[in-house]
Amino acid sequence: MRVDMKKIINWKGLLYGVVYGLVSRAIFALEDFRGEEYGTALLPTYGLMTISFLFIVPFVIGLITAYHQDEITSSRKIALITMPIFAILGLVGISVLSGKEGIICALMALPVFLFMSLLGGFIGVRIFKRNRKTKNVYVSLFVLLPFIIAPLENQLGLTDKVFTEHTTIEIKGSDKLVWDHITRVKEISEIENNSSLFQFMGFPRPIKAELDTLAVGGIRKAIFARGLFFTETVTQMEPNKILAFNIVADPKSTPPKALDEHVMVGGKYFDVLEGKYEIEKLSDSKLILHLTSQFRLSTRFNFYSGLWSKLIMKDIQENILEIIKIRVEAKKSI
Repeated sequence: MRVDMKKIINWKGLLYGVVYGLVSRAIFALEDFRGEEYGTALLPTYGLMTISFLFIVPFVIGLITAYHQDEITSSRKIALITMPIFAILGLVGISVLSGKEGIICALMALPVFLFMSLLGGFIGVRIFKRNRKTKNVYVSLFVLLPFIIAPLENQLGLTDKVFTEHTTIEIKGSDKLVWDHITRVKEISEIENNSSLFQFMGFPRPIKAELDTLAVGGIRKAIFARGLFFTETVTQMEPNKILAFNIVADPKSTPPKALDEHVMVGGKYFDVLEGKYEIEKLSDSKLILHLTSQFRLSTRFNFYSGLWSKLIMKDIQENILEIIKIRVEAKKSI
């Protein structure tokens, strides 16, 4: 049986969907295009980290794929509804390959993009099948909607929320040896680093940590690949038990290719605030090492970005704890 791909794949809708997505991304990338800088408050402001772009734009892409379908029948409805998936994959793929978007942000946005585009395709198929004569009105309204809402959305400002992530690992070794490995971390080889989610997503791998003075007020420098580093000031210290520090990252000193601008540590949308190691001694040769971090998110969709941030922070912390465990149990000195 020969399958006519032209009857299954809505090439026109797919093309227009991708083009609309790319044009929208280019316009919304003008997040620093603020009216005050140009002597007028009338110029619109957009931004990729907006509900308008993350939720409404992919919804419109789904509508567009349904809009450009010449014929909508019950037998082809499922195929039509799933067409937005290919439009979204085209948009994200082109953005990443062209260097306009980092892997971290692309992967974080993809689930929402796919869901909202499928929702748009589903609603579009139902609306356009019943109201073929008025579909131009529906699409025209929705195509312009994100560009109308975004400037209004930006007037509301960002919402700050502090999250806490706590991870633990059981280690066979002395508290003294564990303490030595958390206060100062010698260089971590690529072999020691696990194939973790955060590294797959493009976050730089940890390299080492240096501490100038083992006391409250001491400065600990955590160094990552690609020139990324954090300056940590010790705020609490109980030898062989607790090491806590606040964390400062200067976005201006971070190399441009170290992190995507929207997940820049110390930046507008994300910052790591505090870290804390706690050694819970079970016996002379066994203990539980706790690692807790606090980080800030400043988005209008912290409910969603928080899920990803906690997942990534948990993965980073588990990777660090696993390295310490392996080194301690191998009885390696610092």
